[in-house]
Amino acid sequence: MPRVPGSAVDVLSGVVTEAQWQQTVVDAAELFGWWVFHDHDSRRNQAGFPDLCLIRPPRVLFVELKREAGKVTRAQEEVLGMLAACPGVEERVARPSDWASLVEWLS
Repeated sequence: MPRVPGSAVDVLSGVVTEAQWQQTVVDAAELFGWWVFHDHDSRRNQAGFPDLCLIRPPRVLFVELKREAGKVTRAQEEVLGMLAACPGVEERVARPSDWASLVEWLS
């Protein structure tokens, strides 16, 4: 398994900011060959769209990133539910404690 640059040890321990967590996930996705989209200014977007869209044919993944205590909003639940109902589209909420399964999911 490739070593992910950044703060992987901090991620595993749960001591991580949202920005660090997101960068760690982006770094991992890119190491595994995913094309990564993150809207850096989502203020004009409709509420609930996931933080990351990852593409590596034939897979399309949508990932909502949360800190350990972060809560998924109602709008996020609705959008994730709609994505889950789309054949071939994968979605998930990822927290720092999910690191091992997230790396497996991306590999």
